[in-house]
Amino acid sequence: MSRFVVALVGLVLGLSAVSSAQSASAKPPEPEITTTGRGEVRLAPDLAYIVVGVTNQSPSAIDAASENARRIAAILGALRGLGLTDQQVRTAGYSLSQMYEYPKNQEPRLKGFTARNTLRAEIRRIDDVGKAIDAAISAGATDVASIQFSASNTEEARRTALSDAVRQARSDADAMARAAGGTLGRLLSVASAGVALPGNYPYQSVVLSAGMPSPPPTPIVPGELSVVAQVSTRWEFLPATR
Repeated sequence: MSRFVVALVGLVLGLSAVSSAQSASAKPPEPEITTTGRGEVRLAPDLAYIVVGVTNQSPSAIDAASENARRIAAILGALRGLGLTDQQVRTAGYSLSQMYEYPKNQEPRLKGFTARNTLRAEIRRIDDVGKAIDAAISAGATDVASIQFSASNTEEARRTALSDAVRQARSDADAMARAAGGTLGRLLSVASAGVALPGNYPYQSVVLSAGMPSPPPTPIVPGELSVVAQVSTRWEFLPATR
């Protein structure tokens, strides 16, 4: 029994010595500074996408589809008259659905059919956006769903925005280091939090009555597009020596 107690005491003392040695050798974590940065580049749009279409109703499915097809063909012709190619205009959606009426205390009755067809057109001259809308309406469009502006040179703007974001993060880190009584050390890590490219800027949808007179010229003011980048950084903090 005495040998067992001696061995146990020795083991405990040995573990304590190891723990003490590890505690003595453990170093406190090095101080760091973490910052985020944001960069933004503004661009003038040079591309636009419009969505126009036709919605019509008829008691007959064939009549509804035929009338819709006639108007869509006229719209396609009007857009091609502005110089748009087949590659710039495509079908965005099509549906032919039943309409029902619901008399009180009676079973629903088939009232007719609704045909919807939408086109998405790529406009490569911003000055032609209003003209394209006017041409589509004059040709029989009943819906103008949205306008989306874009730019063809977003890749260069993306890199510039990322660079600006890193510069801002470094500037903030340097200011924080000096305020804390030290200096900024080496960069430990930098990561992109994403780049927001120009997205949709839809106009309110409008529904136009068939047979209405030609509208006045449609003014379009695209404004500027923003490319926004965000980054997160970690920096070494060097305390002032005394």
